Amino acid sequence: MAKFFTKTAAGGNDEAKRRREVRRYFDKADKDKDGSLTKEEWYRVLNSSGVPTTRKEVEDFFESMDRDFDGRLTFEEFMGEECTIEKLFKSMDKNNDGYITKEEFNAICKNLNAEQVKMAFQRFDQTGDDRLDYREFCYMINKRGQEAR
Repeated sequence: MAKFFTKTAAGGNDEAKRRREVRRYFDKADKDKDGSLTKEEWYRVLNSSGVPTTRKEVEDFFESMDRDFDGRLTFEEFMGEECTIEKLFKSMDKNNDGYITKEEFNAICKNLNAEQVKMAFQRFDQTGDDRLDYREFCYMINKRGQEAR
């Protein structure tokens, strides 16, 4: 199975074929069909496929690949690619300093008033520096998604 996770020096056709093949394995492992893998799904698919894996190995894998800190892996994360939240963060971080200020936040989220933004920053700015770093931003987005369910 490891051969599917290593990139080849071959052309685009081979890369596209490899990606489709990995996608099939990913979709098969995604038992609840929600588009992401849980640690339990990954653990079970590896062990049932004859790849003896410990829970610690799965934890370590997720820790290294979970780019949006939600405890799950999307296909993009699984492939080591930029995830949706990363793209959103980068689009909001206008000066590319690795932080989102209230002003940058307001420029994108025009539907929120100043008080709502202030409350969001009070809740999620864990360092108290009036800006959100990537991890704080992910926590805010993930928390919002959990509350919407």
